[in-house]
Amino acid sequence: MIFLFFRVVGIQIVHLLAAIPVFAYLKYKEYTDRQVLSVFTWIFVVQTLIQCIVVSNPTLSELILYFNKFQPDDVVGPGSMIRGKALSAATTYHLSLVYGIGFIIYIKEFLSQKISLTNVFIGLLIFVGIFFAGRTGFVGVAIGLFAFIVSKKVKIYRKIKFAFQLLIILFATIFMLSFILPDFYAFLEEQVFPYAFEFLYSKSKSGQIETASTNHLMEMWNRDFNYVEFLIGSGRYSYENGAYYMHVDPGILRHTLFMGIGGYLCLLFYQLILLPFWKMDKDTRFYYVLIFVYLFVMDFKGCTIGTNKFAFAASLLLSFSYFNLSSSSDRK
Repeated sequence: MIFLFFRVVGIQIVHLLAAIPVFAYLKYKEYTDRQVLSVFTWIFVVQTLIQCIVVSNPTLSELILYFNKFQPDDVVGPGSMIRGKALSAATTYHLSLVYGIGFIIYIKEFLSQKISLTNVFIGLLIFVGIFFAGRTGFVGVAIGLFAFIVSKKVKIYRKIKFAFQLLIILFATIFMLSFILPDFYAFLEEQVFPYAFEFLYSKSKSGQIETASTNHLMEMWNRDFNYVEFLIGSGRYSYENGAYYMHVDPGILRHTLFMGIGGYLCLLFYQLILLPFWKMDKDTRFYYVLIFVYLFVMDFKGCTIGTNKFAFAASLLLSFSYFNLSSSSDRK
């Protein structure tokens, strides 16, 4: 059913129309690019706090399902008890994906500018939020930390200072939770950590580093494909029952099977139009290239490049903010 693909296009048009008054307000109020990126980062801090509050209150956990439409039974492997706690239109792959973008922006706008306990704690909160949203965002964290490590703007002693302060906050947080909130700490040990670090827990149990969702993903990559369809496409996006064609989630598989390698290259070009990093200053380009790499890598897991609604909204916001809200002095 090709209709489902064009539904994605329709959703993007709705997002674009919804963005127009928001962008107009930002322009009218003379927000700067840095202010927008700062607010963008704080959104994930607030979302993490919401998830922590909801996950510790059974009544709120049930109530929030009426707003986000999360289906616990759809979760592969552990995690059904802790995911779906966000106040968001999508609470699994979409949210976790954009959490990764948020962490990269955090590195750019907070940690690379100033190493302080407050800034380190902000990053830790974003990281913790990924525990509840889904592990996809950990890839964004890894890319963000890579950017921080290789950045020439951040001196070596500041990087060491960051590592030291991070350890202090981690030990202090664990100590306080274990003594002040023992029930919540027990919940972390029994539910959250086994999900967030499933690949490590599986090593101790089965001797292999794996997760249920990763094993499920590898099965999708080992389907009995007709490789001609990768060249010219099949014109089939899903089956009549709504299931994805060939039952695959990765965008690079779904869209190549649907419209061939040429069509997928068009999607890549479209994503570049949404976030044209080559037109940006050197420092911004560095981080936004990493965001593009992150989105491309995640296309091997789920539909991301050019079609993910949260990635689309984030790309649109970042591009508008840079090209329409920054002054020339900001780009030097």
